[in-house]
Amino acid sequence: MCRTIPPGSKANILQNSPNMKLKPAGLILLLAAWLTCGVLPGPAYSQQPARIRYGVTASVAHLPVLVANEAGSFQRYGFDVEVIHIRGGALITMTIMSGSVQFSGAGAESVVAARIEGGDVVLLACPVDTDAVYLVARPEIKSAADLKGKPSAVTRLGSTTHFYLRTALRHLGLDPEKDMTILQLGAGGEIVAAMQSGRVTAAALTFHNAFPLMQMGWPVLADLSKAEFLYPSSCVASSRAFVRNNPGLVERFLKAYVEAIRVIKKDSGFAERVLKKWQRETDSLVIKKTVEVYGPLFKPVPYVPDKGLDLVLKELSRRRPVPKEFMDNPNQFRDHGPLEKLVKAGWIDQLYK
Repeated sequence: MCRTIPPGSKANILQNSPNMKLKPAGLILLLAAWLTCGVLPGPAYSQQPARIRYGVTASVAHLPVLVANEAGSFQRYGFDVEVIHIRGGALITMTIMSGSVQFSGAGAESVVAARIEGGDVVLLACPVDTDAVYLVARPEIKSAADLKGKPSAVTRLGSTTHFYLRTALRHLGLDPEKDMTILQLGAGGEIVAAMQSGRVTAAALTFHNAFPLMQMGWPVLADLSKAEFLYPSSCVASSRAFVRNNPGLVERFLKAYVEAIRVIKKDSGFAERVLKKWQRETDSLVIKKTVEVYGPLFKPVPYVPDKGLDLVLKELSRRRPVPKEFMDNPNQFRDHGPLEKLVKAGWIDQLYK
């Protein structure tokens, strides 16, 4: 089952109010009031399904959890997953730390930033190392220099889309902190609408949102899928406490998740149907092309890459001090134990035979 935060709710108001300033503790309490924890105690797993909530953004890199849900994989492993749409990785990370969700799809930057601040959050798996992201500009923009002083947009400041935008602008030789004004507008569709109206001049968009603009001939100033760019986006995240206290559930979750990656790679038709339902997209060509682009990007063994975490730490260190104990220490931010157990047992190799 998939649920979006309803318009007018407190959570939705938080997401769509860029000027609202709440302390993290207050925001966590508000989110915790919205989402109640529904995991059953360990001994009950064998008796009835566990109730799991999984937070996602609109990124196509979340597709494995949606495919696993539609294919009934989670149910076969003894639990039920409710997929909840939350706008922005920073908010998703807060829901993990509050205990409101047990797993979530989060970009590495929000997890790393929270961990450095002492938050109990950890990356368990990352389905893609390189996302299909393009810096698309309005037709009147002819070069990177034309972007100076113009507005851009992201879902939320500190989100994965914000990370992509900063990376793309630096790739073009621009300073993202000085050369463009960055707005936070919500979902990718809202950013595209702002570009079409002229409110926003350029934005870093994933393929699903970029493709219609590319078809109209709008210029692509940077293609991060072809640059030497490694970023763990939409990873499976949880808290170390939850992983420690629920090892069996974590292992079963990862089995269903990895099985779904195989389905995406082997059955594009099923993946297209799931994506179409989730995105509510009526253009079959957009869906087909999106799955064609992302299918090869999904990794059979979704490790959290060292280089990706290193890139995130370097980016963070440009804007704030990062304690030395976190630099060059990827295991501060990830736990490969549950996934490595499946690898060593030969379980993933068997899936692809």
